[in-house]
Amino acid sequence: MGLDLFKLRVFVAVVDHNGYSAAAGHLGLSQGTVSFHVHGLERQLGVPLVRYEQRSVRLTAAGEQAYRWAQRMLRDEQSMVRSVRGGHRGRATLGASIAFEQAFFFDKVLAPFRRAHADVLLSVRFGHSVRLAEAVAEHRVDLAYVIGWQVPAGLHYERLHRARFTLFVARDHPLAHEETVTVPQVAAAGLIAAPLDDVERVHYEKVLDDLDLGPTDVTLEIDGIQARVLAAAAGLGVLGIFHPDYAGPAPPSGLAPVHLDRPLPSVDVGLVSRRADGPAGGAEDLADWIRTATAERG
Repeated sequence: MGLDLFKLRVFVAVVDHNGYSAAAGHLGLSQGTVSFHVHGLERQLGVPLVRYEQRSVRLTAAGEQAYRWAQRMLRDEQSMVRSVRGGHRGRATLGASIAFEQAFFFDKVLAPFRRAHADVLLSVRFGHSVRLAEAVAEHRVDLAYVIGWQVPAGLHYERLHRARFTLFVARDHPLAHEETVTVPQVAAAGLIAAPLDDVERVHYEKVLDDLDLGPTDVTLEIDGIQARVLAAAAGLGVLGIFHPDYAGPAPPSGLAPVHLDRPLPSVDVGLVSRRADGPAGGAEDLADWIRTATAERG
């Protein structure tokens, strides 16, 4: 017997609303009905999914796994309904490194794709590369366009191009008017960086180390690339971002490049997909589009 989507919806509501009573109110059901469907799902799967401890819902290990899969199945159901109602030919869910949450990616990749594939329902989420690669493995996104830091086993990584670590400051910052800038000058001005998790910080620190910079030179941590761009434009420090060739020479709005007195390091960028059932339909169209739009020239 296949899984009942309604039971999954009830189960997810219990977790999201932290209790049977709150889930019942959200769904417009009685508390007894909510409990009946959750217990029915547990019987069908043959394992306990939730425990109620100290007035709070706690997921078992099996419950954690079931919750992730239930979320995915419910999202897929919603996407299918929207696609059918909207006349979409396919759908594509893309995870993109937060490094590409910038105008050039929208102007040169996403906008042209939407114009050429208006019948594809496109969903894009930005985040850290390692986590997005994991999202592919967990079937939460179809493919990920990320910096090739670390790819989970069993996934396919296809290198597409390099992206150079480039430094920017506000247009009226003193370093913006220097013909060449030294590393000590950058350190004195202070770096603006993301508050990274332990896995990704190791790779980022390697990039800084290549420039003779380190974590102690980071003086401001802000989550979100656009927020960091605004902080740099306000003169709060030096912003380091990964800049691919296809982005062109134009800096982010309000910023000017820092001309360092040494070569800047670069990283590989590519597509992550599942080996067994690589991208299909709209996701395959999107993967082909990204390959072409970001291809290295010359």
